Amino acid sequence: MNVGNQNTQQIGQNQVSQPVDSSEKPKINWPLIGGIVLACFVVFGFGGYYLGKQSSSPKQIANNIQNQISPTAAPETNTPTTSPVPTQQTASLPSGWSYKNNGECGVKFAIPPKTAPYLESNSGRFWDFPRGAAYPNLLSKLLLANQEYKQAITMFANPEEASGYISQAISVSCIPNNGRFANNNALISSLSSELDKYNGSTGEKGMQASKYTIKNNNPSTRWGKSVADLTVSEYFENSGGEPVTNSVAYTMFVTPQYIYEVKVFGATDDSSVKDTAKKIFDNLVF
Repeated sequence: MNVGNQNTQQIGQNQVSQPVDSSEKPKINWPLIGGIVLACFVVFGFGGYYLGKQSSSPKQIANNIQNQISPTAAPETNTPTTSPVPTQQTASLPSGWSYKNNGECGVKFAIPPKTAPYLESNSGRFWDFPRGAAYPNLLSKLLLANQEYKQAITMFANPEEASGYISQAISVSCIPNNGRFANNNALISSLSSELDKYNGSTGEKGMQASKYTIKNNNPSTRWGKSVADLTVSEYFENSGGEPVTNSVAYTMFVTPQYIYEVKVFGATDDSSVKDTAKKIFDNLVF
């Protein structure tokens, strides 16, 4: 047995059976890779620009809408203000009182609650606002053709009372000024002339007095305004009986927007009701 030959043959066989990698190493196509990279830059660059434009569009639209609905200064009208009453004025009111308005004459009324002592248990009367109407005897003499007055009024009344007896009331009546009177002196001068015309007329005067005569004119400051406190003699012929003359207090004044007549009236003798009426009058806000 020839061991050397066997080993030689085995070694030779093992060498032949080993795999030989005869494949060629692939070549890198550098131009193709460069083209792909360039294409990626172009695609991503365009995509970023597009997304940037899209993200800015909603902001531009919102800005455009905001510019379109931005409030602009409205022309001045005779619409009453709805601004809140100053804190110091509200704080000066008794507990439970609150300011109310009916959108007329630019005035707010301090109204007590519907509870005692401002609710009269036996009659059911309370300070109702807005409630009723009262003809503005003096202001009506200044009405121009086709002009109507506006009014805000509170009455001490129960829900069933409709007309006739008035316990106590405070009325604020107004007409537009529109540059007609620059101050209260001009107002009272014109009012006096119109009352003279009225007093000299012989036509039907209905429920009004036959004559109105200004007895006193006291300039004053109230509600932060310059006002004229008038004492007016109202003469009623009283057909079939003795003539009646009443002395009635009015407050007249002008603002650039309105010509005002303010009046406290009623037939009650109750001092508590009268005191409350005076407090409402004193705390009007124009």
